[in-house]
Amino acid sequence: MNSFLKLLAFLLLNPSLAGVFLIVRIMIQRKREEYILIKEIINRCQKAKLFHQITKIEFPDFPSYPMYFPETWNTLNGFRRVVEDTKLVLNGTSKTARSLALNRAIGELTTILNNADTIPQAEQGLIVDIAKTWTTALEGIAQDIGNITITEPIQNPYVIGDPVEGSLFVGREDIMRRLEELWVMSPQLQSVVLFGHRRMGKTSILRNIANCLGSDVMVVYINLQRLGTVSEGMGEVLMAMSDSITDALQIPPPEDEALLRLPQRTFERYLTKVVREMPQKGLIIALDEFEMIEELIEAGQIPANFIGVLRSWVQLHSKVAFVFAGLHTLEEMTADYFQPFFASIIPISVGFLEPAATRQVLTNPNDDFLLNYTGEALDLIYRLTSGQPYLVQLIGFLLVRRYNDQVFESGHSRDSTLTVEDVEAIINNPEFFSQGRYYFTGVWKQAAQGMPGQQEILKVLATNSQGLTVDILCQTTGLDETILNQALKTLKRHDVVKENNQHFQIVVELFRRWVSERIT
Repeated sequence: MNSFLKLLAFLLLNPSLAGVFLIVRIMIQRKREEYILIKEIINRCQKAKLFHQITKIEFPDFPSYPMYFPETWNTLNGFRRVVEDTKLVLNGTSKTARSLALNRAIGELTTILNNADTIPQAEQGLIVDIAKTWTTALEGIAQDIGNITITEPIQNPYVIGDPVEGSLFVGREDIMRRLEELWVMSPQLQSVVLFGHRRMGKTSILRNIANCLGSDVMVVYINLQRLGTVSEGMGEVLMAMSDSITDALQIPPPEDEALLRLPQRTFERYLTKVVREMPQKGLIIALDEFEMIEELIEAGQIPANFIGVLRSWVQLHSKVAFVFAGLHTLEEMTADYFQPFFASIIPISVGFLEPAATRQVLTNPNDDFLLNYTGEALDLIYRLTSGQPYLVQLIGFLLVRRYNDQVFESGHSRDSTLTVEDVEAIINNPEFFSQGRYYFTGVWKQAAQGMPGQQEILKVLATNSQGLTVDILCQTTGLDETILNQALKTLKRHDVVKENNQHFQIVVELFRRWVSERIT
């Protein structure tokens, strides 16, 4: 319940003449604000007459409070989907993807025209004119794209479990652009921390960033999780780093014995040698799963001064920079003994994909993808995942498998367009949560670390998709308000919950459902 509804409920429970007038005044004001926003959106759509003009339309945020004109808003949401698809028609990497996006957009406009009589008279004529104008514009380019036919099983293009590379790696342009500024355009390389919760795409960023940097900067990728148990201390960690640098630059590593006996001095000399001999102007050393360093320190397998050693190397050469990637706890390390180390390193959060990027991942995964999606199915997938990259890929993967099973295994005849019914069939199958368990359990286990009370809050929030206030959370969890607020702050920072109109709710709907099933 938002603040408007709370005030309305209070006035209805405490009626008075002044209260009635206030209710009427608020409702008139809300209705006026909503109508002004509708008019603004329609004006923007009216100005677009040609295909390339449609692709440039930007929609303001739709209102979150109860809407007075639901039919109009549903239609405007259809226009929004048409604009997103026209952008795919313009920017798609394959003829197939462009054809499917075009068919989807024309189909959306046909639906709007077929249901025009449900739209209020005040906007009906304008909306019909827009739909007809856009249909003409899109049909004008249809002959340049053509149709498609599916004659054999679809090769599944979606990636689950492994880093995403190639055309599936989309939606991180802002992060890639920022890294390019720090590592290509800057006179001195800057070290960076990439943080976010599991399966958010940090490794994919590290594996793809080299494509944006050109030949002057070399990226060396090291997954610290592969170290396992370290029995030889700091030297063993530096061996793994040396081996990766050697593989990338073909510069012989130091002797193992030297690294084990004098690890810091030996690796420092090797790094100096690398800087002197490498043909590139810069070297980026990417340490993935960096929280392993803290675990190794706490287990006594490497000395605590390893952090100080890394810091000295960060500052040693202007041609060398580090990127440390890990969970949100990596960001929080700045508050403890890691703080001096991270003080001069730039933090970058890796969050959810935007709706347009989610749409592109699903509809344009490669040059030969032949399946289509309805706009409603794409919207549903975003509502379920909030653009969580791994879950988006998982749903796409299972949808392709479902289509192939139905058409080529069971011999059923069906349309090549994936629908809301297909998406619901996927997520209502217990296999979905079983296959996604690494993500779900990873977020759940992280909520058990650090600030107490996080899992208790999630259990309560999982029972209500609309969200709950702090007061209700205090009552239902039994947590002290100070502890509750600190736990909520941590969950918000970790992108697990969000606040909307003083109500807290779980960000990813599928994670909410997973928690709900877990506690029942």
